[in-house]
Amino acid sequence: MDKLKQKLHKPGMTQEALERRFSLMRTSLAIAIGILLSIVIILIVSDDPLLAIKYLLIGPLLSLNNFYSLFTMWIPIVITGLAVCIMFSANQFNLFAEGGFFFGAVVAAAVALSVDLPAGIHPVVCILAAAVVCGLLGAIPALMRHKLGASEMVASLLLNYACLQLGLFIISYFFRDPNAGSVVSRKYPDSAKLLELIPRSNIHVGIIVAIVLVVLTYYFMYYTRWGYEIRLVGENEKFAKYSGISIGAVTIGSQVLGSALAGGAGAIETLALYSRFSYTDLTGHGWDGVTLAILAGRNPKYIPLAALFLAYLRKGADLMSMRAGMQTDFVSVIQAVILVFLLAEQFLSGYRQKKTYALSKQLEAAQEEMGG
Repeated sequence: MDKLKQKLHKPGMTQEALERRFSLMRTSLAIAIGILLSIVIILIVSDDPLLAIKYLLIGPLLSLNNFYSLFTMWIPIVITGLAVCIMFSANQFNLFAEGGFFFGAVVAAAVALSVDLPAGIHPVVCILAAAVVCGLLGAIPALMRHKLGASEMVASLLLNYACLQLGLFIISYFFRDPNAGSVVSRKYPDSAKLLELIPRSNIHVGIIVAIVLVVLTYYFMYYTRWGYEIRLVGENEKFAKYSGISIGAVTIGSQVLGSALAGGAGAIETLALYSRFSYTDLTGHGWDGVTLAILAGRNPKYIPLAALFLAYLRKGADLMSMRAGMQTDFVSVIQAVILVFLLAEQFLSGYRQKKTYALSKQLEAAQEEMGG
């Protein structure tokens, strides 16, 4: 019997191990196809394709400032990735992370310019205010889904643009700098700005916040009753309901929590990197969060690595644009290709079936051997 257990628990001899290996292969192949497609496009349209490819693939490693920029880009998308992970884990395709990030920056700017507080406390109050307001707003699509049966995806998309217009109205009519030549707010007081950790690097204290949030979110999702309920509702809502779990409370609570993280991310970004509120449109950070959540398989512990990959691509594309004259849209191409392949259920499904069949045969053979 001990020998049988050893055979059945060999690496690769369990369905769980097979699923992990398949998921890694599927993700790696989707990324490789996206990058390869971008390289082919560069070879076709670029006047200096080798230079463009060089800066896209290794540009972020060519100088210390470029390397610092990776982590500056990494901070906000890690937090929005965590936000979307929580939302998607409850099987809610809520896209409010995009509007939440923008409106979180609006709320942070409003509090920074309206309240006089000591340095250190001021930015914390701004970030918490942004998280609370955006958390409450994020409950709207969840409530519409739970009470009215409306699509949370459509409701959240509409809410994104409502927050965009409301945010621009607030900045334009209450906090606009009349001496500026564009629609921007007055400058933030020094007490509201986040501390820069490395001088002249733009790497700020938000990186510590992001790391702490990764740990806390992973612990919350996998080691607490609330996190277990969110994942159970996402995997099998009917079973969760018959188990006594309040579907409405879990659905709404997960969307509030995810939206609060997105709002906090927007507040951190504007207070750390900008001297005033200057956004004129939605920033795209929420869509990056969607990409990260899918890449990471909705598991918070994989979000930092997925975010580093995306930040690396963005920085490489920026350098390619500056040095080789190519557009930065290649990152969007890569993201789109990756998402298409990851969301296509038939992608590598034949390979998966063959491996599952082979695994079942191995298990049968091991049982027969021990039985004989």
